[in-house]
Amino acid sequence: MKRLFNNIIVIAVVLAMGLVTGCEKLEVENLNQPDLALVLASPDDVRAATESAFLSMWQSMKLYTINMTASVAASHSSVSWGNFAWRDASEEPRTPWNNDPSYGESDMTETPWYSFYATISQVNDALFAINEEGMQIGPGGRDNDMVKASAYLIRGISFGQLGVAFDQAMLPYEDSDLATLEFYPWDEVINAAIDELKMAAQIANSAAPFAWSSSAVPGITMNNDYIARLANSYAARLLAHGSRTKAQNDNNISWSTYGWSDVLTFAENGITSDFAPIGDGLPWEGGTWWDLNIKYLRNPGWGRIHTRVVKLMDPAHWVRYPTNELGLPLSVDDPNFNNPHGPGESPGRAYSDDARLLTDFQYLPSNDFPADRGGWHYTHYRHGRYDFPASVNDEGYYMGESLGPLREFRVYDVQLLRAEAMARTGNVAGAAAILNDPALERKVRGQLPDVPAELDAVLNAIFYERDIELVHNGWMIHFGDMRRRDMLQQGTPLHYPVPGRELETLGMEIYTFGGYHNADGVNTSDGGDWIKPYYHF
Repeated sequence: MKRLFNNIIVIAVVLAMGLVTGCEKLEVENLNQPDLALVLASPDDVRAATESAFLSMWQSMKLYTINMTASVAASHSSVSWGNFAWRDASEEPRTPWNNDPSYGESDMTETPWYSFYATISQVNDALFAINEEGMQIGPGGRDNDMVKASAYLIRGISFGQLGVAFDQAMLPYEDSDLATLEFYPWDEVINAAIDELKMAAQIANSAAPFAWSSSAVPGITMNNDYIARLANSYAARLLAHGSRTKAQNDNNISWSTYGWSDVLTFAENGITSDFAPIGDGLPWEGGTWWDLNIKYLRNPGWGRIHTRVVKLMDPAHWVRYPTNELGLPLSVDDPNFNNPHGPGESPGRAYSDDARLLTDFQYLPSNDFPADRGGWHYTHYRHGRYDFPASVNDEGYYMGESLGPLREFRVYDVQLLRAEAMARTGNVAGAAAILNDPALERKVRGQLPDVPAELDAVLNAIFYERDIELVHNGWMIHFGDMRRRDMLQQGTPLHYPVPGRELETLGMEIYTFGGYHNADGVNTSDGGDWIKPYYHF
C-alpha cells in the first residue's frame, strides 16, 4: 500500500459526544465504547461488546454528521440556515471547507471521524481476544464465528464510510501497532473495506447456524444469511459511490482492484429485506436507535428538496430558483420571474407523471429562507414521506422522528445497483427489466412508463430513481451519486479533509479542499455544468 505519511504517532483524543438540537448542544454520555480491560475480561464481555458495536456503528452514521452537510453540497437538499455547515456548503460560488478546529461546525467531520474509530476500536478488541489471544466464545468456541463475522462486517462498513467521506484515513486492525499507524489514500481505504466485508461474508456463509439476540439490531435477525447479504450489499454500495470522478466511475471503477462485474456479484448476493432497524424515538426523548441525519433536513421550516430534484419529476420546473444579477430571489411580481406553469399558477408549483411527487413531497406556497443569503436556496418543496404526523401519506414510515423502520439500506437500492452493474457490463436489457419490474418501486409507487433497453435511458432512469425514491435512505449516497457523474457544483469538495482537530493533535499542517477557483477535478469538483448557465456571477 502507498503510504502518504510515515511513522505518524497516533495520539488518543477523548471526545464527549455531542448531540445538536437546533442551536443547542446536548452532552450525551457514550455508553457504547467499553474499556479494553473489560472487553478482554471474559467471553461474555467480548460477545456483549460486539453486539453493542452494531449500535455504535449505527450512531456513527446517524449522529449529526457530514452526511447532512453533503446532502446540501450535492444540491439534493436545500437549506440556507447556518446549522450543520449548510449555509457555508451551499454558497454560490462554492467556498473552501473550513477545516479550522475552532470552526463552529467542525463537528460535522469530527463526529463521524472519531465515532467510526471508536467503533473500530471496539470490534478490534473483540478480534484481538479471539485471533490473538485464542479466546473461546461460547461452549467450545461455538460463537467465535458469529462474533468474528459481525466484527469484520462492522469494521468493513466503518472503513468504507471513512473512505467515502474523507481523502485519507488510518486502517487500524486488531494486531496494529497504534504507535505507528499511517494514513492511506481514500481508494486504498475503500479497497480495504471491501476485503473486510468479503471476510465477513465468507465466515458467515461457512459457519454453523447462528443468530444474535433481537436486541442487537431491533427488527432484524442478524444471522449468518443476513450478515453475509449485508456485507455484500455494502461492498456494492462502496464500490459504486467511491469514485471521485465520472471517468473513474465509467472506466470500470478504475481506482479499485474491483470493477462493475464485482458490483454485480455483490448486489446479486445482497439483502432481500431492508436494513432498517426499528427506531425507538429521538435521543432527547429517550430513544436509542435513531436517525438524526434527516431530522432537520426534512423538518418543516428547516430543510427542503433542491429544485434540481423537483425538475427531474417536472421537466418544466426550474433547475435553480430565479434570481437577479446579485443572486437575490426574484419577486413573484417581477416580469422575469417565469413561473414554471404560467403566471396564474401557484409559485413554483410542479406537475409530474410520477405519482411520488404527491405522495412523497409536500408543496409549500412560500419560502422562509432569508433572501439576502441567496435566492438559489429557494424551493417550494420539502420531503414529507417520513413525517409524523403524516403530511403527504400515511404509509407509516416515520423516520423523521426516528419512529418505525430507519431505512438505511433498502432492497430497492441493491436492485438499482444491480441494474447499473448490468448496464455497465453489457446487459442493458437485464437492467431495463429491473426498472420495468411491475413489483418494484418505479412502477408500483411511481406509476411510470417502461424504460427502453437503451444504455443512456437506463442509466438516466437509475439515477432518477436514486434521487427520487431513495431520499434520506443511506449515508452520503446522493453526494456519491453526484460526485461520480461530475455533477457536484464547481468548487465543491470531492471529499473532506482529515478533521483539523486531528491534524492539530498529530502536529500536522491543517489543509482543506473546495472553492470555485480551486477546482482541480482531483480534490475539488470542476464539474456541475448543469447549473452553470443559471449562475448570477
